[in-house]
Amino acid sequence: MSESSRFRAKGILCSLAVSLCLLAGSAEGSKKNVPLTGTIDVPTGQDDPKSFRVRLRIANASARQLTVLNPDMGVPAPSMKWPYSQAAYQISMLISFGYLSMSVRSGDGKELPQETIHSWGTPALRQPLQLRPGDSFDLTVPIGAFYHLERGNAFHVVLRYGDQNQKVEAQASVTVP
Repeated sequence: MSESSRFRAKGILCSLAVSLCLLAGSAEGSKKNVPLTGTIDVPTGQDDPKSFRVRLRIANASARQLTVLNPDMGVPAPSMKWPYSQAAYQISMLISFGYLSMSVRSGDGKELPQETIHSWGTPALRQPLQLRPGDSFDLTVPIGAFYHLERGNAFHVVLRYGDQNQKVEAQASVTVP
C-alpha cells in the first residue's frame, strides 16, 4: 500500500471513528451530550388524527448553562401560500436541514412511511437558546401531518433533535384519540 493510500485510509477511518464516537457517545462526547433530556407527551383536547401532535420537552439536566439550537425557523412567506400549520412548517424545516428526525411505528412494530412536506424555504436561524440548569423548552410536533395515523391506535414515536453541538432523543408510546 502506498503512503498516500495509507494516509487516505487513515483519514477515512479517523473521520468514521469521530462520527461513531459522536453518535455512540465517547467519554468526551457523552459529557457533552448527556446533560440534555427529552420527553414526549400528548397535549389534551385532540380529536383529529390528521392534526394529532406530540410535545417534545427538552430540558437542561446539567449544573451548567447549555447552548441549544433554537427551533424557531421563521414563518413561511405569504407568497408560498403554505397549506399546512405553522408547526408543520417549523418541523419540515427542521427535518430538511437535519435538525430533527422522527420515526413512528405501529403497535405491531412496523415503521410507518413518513410523508414529505416540502417547505421550499431557507431557514432563518435564530440565536441559539441559552438553557440554564433546570430550564426547558417545548417543541410541538404535528405527527399527524407527516404520518397516516388511525384513531384509537397506539404508536411508538422516536424524536431526535439538535445540531452538531447538542443532540437529544426521546421515545414514547402514544395513542391517537
